[in-house]
Amino acid sequence: MDGNYMFLCGVMWCQFGQQEAAQELLRAANSGNPDMSALAWAMLKRGARRLRDLEKRAQTSSRAQALGAEARI
Repeated sequence: MDGNYMFLCGVMWCQFGQQEAAQELLRAANSGNPDMSALAWAMLKRGARRLRDLEKRAQTSSRAQALGAEARI
């Protein structure tokens, strides 16, 4: 597996949450190449952290909209 390809998969996973890229990262994380595995795990963690942050923002936004709607009633 090529390091450039793995990096691009990491970008697609971290920036866009693309599931296919995450699957490629998981495949690399379980490979026998320690450098590739370390890169893949780092990218998987970073992407997961970003998705959690986006989810929290979406929940906060939904609550704020619900409170705003209740205030108008």
